[in-house]
Amino acid sequence: MDYTINAGNRTLYSGSDPQEARRVFLEAANDPAYFECRIQLLKGNQLLGEFLERIGYRQQDKEMLRSIEKGGER
Repeated sequence: MDYTINAGNRTLYSGSDPQEARRVFLEAANDPAYFECRIQLLKGNQLLGEFLERIGYRQQDKEMLRSIEKGGER
């Protein structure tokens, strides 16, 4: 069965090597380029693991921060 690593809408890995899938999954979780993405490790269609978006990097967090900053510009 194949493993797939997704970060948001992007596929980072697709293959049958479980060690490589694990490596890519863990590296993506520590890569700032993917902090605003939900990172999923799938085996076939089964979700084996997931890292959620990091707080402060999510779009709604950025919008809230902008709103707070604009409120302080008086």
